[in-house]
Amino acid sequence: MRNKIQFSDADKQTVKEAVQHLEQKTSGELVVYFARDSDGYFQACWKMASLFVAIFLGVIASLSYLWLLPESISILTICLLGIATLIVGFAIPYFITSLRVSFTPDETVFQRVLTKARDIFLQEQVFDTNDRIGILIYISELEHQVQILGDSGINAKIQQEDWDEVLGLVIQGLKNNTPAKGIADAIQRCEELLLSNGFNNIIKPDNELSDEMRIEE
Repeated sequence: MRNKIQFSDADKQTVKEAVQHLEQKTSGELVVYFARDSDGYFQACWKMASLFVAIFLGVIASLSYLWLLPESISILTICLLGIATLIVGFAIPYFITSLRVSFTPDETVFQRVLTKARDIFLQEQVFDTNDRIGILIYISELEHQVQILGDSGINAKIQQEDWDEVLGLVIQGLKNNTPAKGIADAIQRCEELLLSNGFNNIIKPDNELSDEMRIEE
């Protein structure tokens, strides 16, 4: 079982204060969502199980071709060994989550993370802000991936390379084992981007979105 990233009360407060500062200084709204994973990737279990069975059958065929297969091994025994191999091949990635991700194509993993980020964007109603100026910072722990999603009002002015810079700050914090600081630095960069693109503070409803960081358990 992998070690989960934990956030202390002080870490949560650091992120919350960064969000509050951004929303006080700019017209934007920001949500931070920390997910444990974006998918189960259980298809990887069948992929490894198939690989194990293929190797097993290859070994049996080679031994049989070379007349090295013991005569005492019956067809039933081979079938039972094949089933056992299938179960072992399935069980290994089933219980080792990171292995399931490793056996999943990178593009598939990226799309699963992006899809869940978009779902969270809707679930947390990041779109439900004046002038469509909400931002979602979505972090998926298992895949070590981050998605920054801005609503249409913000994306009309802020370019993807700017979001990539924000993303890099979050990732740097995760790599340095200081996730709260990385997230806070990313939020500060979002604030700078908003201000430099004219999203200055205006009279707006208080707390359109909660300032608390959402953390999956």
